[in-house]
Amino acid sequence: MNFKEEWLIANSKGSYSSSTISFANTRTYHGILVKSEQNNYNRYVILSKLYEELAFQGKQYAIDTNYYPGTMWPEGFRYIQDYSTTPYPSLTFNLEGNICKKSLILDPDADTVVIRYEFPEKTPDTMNLYPLLAFRSFHNVIKSGQKEFVADEDKGSYSFTDGIYSLKISKIGKFINKGLWYYNFIYPEEQERGTNSMEDLYMPGVISISNIKSPLDIAITTDDNFSGNFQDIQQRLTTRGENNEEDPAINALRRNSYNLRLKNDLIAGFHWFGPWARDTFISMPGLLLIEKNFDMAREIFLNYAGKMKENLVPNNLYSQSFERSADAPLWFIYALYKYYAYSNDSSFVRSLLKNVRDIINSYISGNEDFSLDGKFIKVSNAPMTWMDAKNGNTSFTPRIGKPVEINALWYNSLKIYTYFCNISGEQPEKTVNDILSEFEDEFTGKFIINGEIADTIDPVDTSFRPNFLFAYSLPFPLLNQKQFLEKARLELVTPYGLRSLSPRSNKFAGTYSGPVMERDRAYHNGTVWPWLAGPYITACVRNGYDAGNLYRFFSDLYSMEMVPEIFDGLSPGEPRGCIMQAWSYGELIRAYYEDIRKYSPGTTVKRGVK
Repeated sequence: MNFKEEWLIANSKGSYSSSTISFANTRTYHGILVKSEQNNYNRYVILSKLYEELAFQGKQYAIDTNYYPGTMWPEGFRYIQDYSTTPYPSLTFNLEGNICKKSLILDPDADTVVIRYEFPEKTPDTMNLYPLLAFRSFHNVIKSGQKEFVADEDKGSYSFTDGIYSLKISKIGKFINKGLWYYNFIYPEEQERGTNSMEDLYMPGVISISNIKSPLDIAITTDDNFSGNFQDIQQRLTTRGENNEEDPAINALRRNSYNLRLKNDLIAGFHWFGPWARDTFISMPGLLLIEKNFDMAREIFLNYAGKMKENLVPNNLYSQSFERSADAPLWFIYALYKYYAYSNDSSFVRSLLKNVRDIINSYISGNEDFSLDGKFIKVSNAPMTWMDAKNGNTSFTPRIGKPVEINALWYNSLKIYTYFCNISGEQPEKTVNDILSEFEDEFTGKFIINGEIADTIDPVDTSFRPNFLFAYSLPFPLLNQKQFLEKARLELVTPYGLRSLSPRSNKFAGTYSGPVMERDRAYHNGTVWPWLAGPYITACVRNGYDAGNLYRFFSDLYSMEMVPEIFDGLSPGEPRGCIMQAWSYGELIRAYYEDIRKYSPGTTVKRGVK
């Protein structure tokens, strides 16, 4: 058993519960209840752990596990007999013949966790629960004495507060006030990352339970109303994302992708990302449109359109300052086109035609970060593309000039705009038609240089990266030459996605590990990105490659219940970065239905429960 395997359940607020199989937290981001602030999606670890001790016939068994300097204690993982992580974590402990099953669920729409303990044979004589509180940002750690906590109880719950946040635990048994700090919890993943890795946690007291009946449910919430019913939450949690797909791998992908859905946006990735425009609009076809969740898609479009500034979609809706990117507004247009292809909702498209026109005109007018140069978009500052790793003033993939995928997106946006004008009974501006005139020939002539495909031009950079794929895979392709797809197959493609840079480059970094600076350097310089399997599959199927062979090649990736952000470039298969990433799910699902199964946009794919 891999006791370090991580699990995560999230709700529509962006709050979540996450840890490892053994419930040993290995990140600052782990916790039984991590609460999201919906105005900015900052998240706070409220209840870090719930340490449990069970007594059978006078013998104590601690089923928790923690890392401390140089040791692990207690070693509850040794009692784990079996476990599952989907659709929620469930463990079976064998305590020298005494069986205890522990399951944890999170309400899909409320910040409420319920932990159920089941004893199929014999109930314990007593059970002691030790809540360990943090009440801090999930990026940071807390040290003893930094906060003051107040414990209280009322008719239905034990409550704990630091004066800002409050936590309630269902009132069961007897609460014995302690008010102690537990010291030196170690988070190994943060040690490896070179970030905060040692923490103290506050234990307000012990919940001591006797006369135990099975099942025993413990509800934990930060909400005002206590609504923790295990069966109700379990039913809603297990049926969200339920679908009639015969392939169990796709079933699991679609079901788990619900962790990334907010009420009116998509989380880019867990644990540390919030919603990002680029990620949302790339992910939307696979996560929402495939199953015809048009209501949510429309809400997202209107949300971003309503926050446009400088006639551009902000890259981050929840940042205090407006953040430009050279591609997010173009991905907005792409996603709107996909929305129309799936919904045939011309009235909604017409309602956003002005926004599309404003975006097009903003690129034509230009700004200090990107502007029109001839027919193409030129990027003047960094980072402005999806390859945006930056540390201080160092941008590791600046891509100054005319990036290939930005200009493929630009061409597609112009074509989509003219298409939208046509279905709306309007005429595109002459400037747009002039730019589109002979665009295809000029693109090919500029970006194919001596038999190589350039990643950027003006200045020319022929580093072999996967960005050219979008000139094949977007709705209006610009390229169809197999030679570059074959080169990608040989140098970039792995069973877990595509490398962000060819290993033949002297800038190639094959491992994403070590301190922040080293990881940022590797991030887009060799690291494998699962989401790029989507455009690669689309490009290949359009150009005659066998869809079934492509699916079989990526079968390990499609079979993962939790699809991460990235993998190492030299030994693909080692997950890195976020443990779940929206566009990893979105692009795998989209490519499966559109390219492998060849579903047309009008095909009905059974949707899950919202």
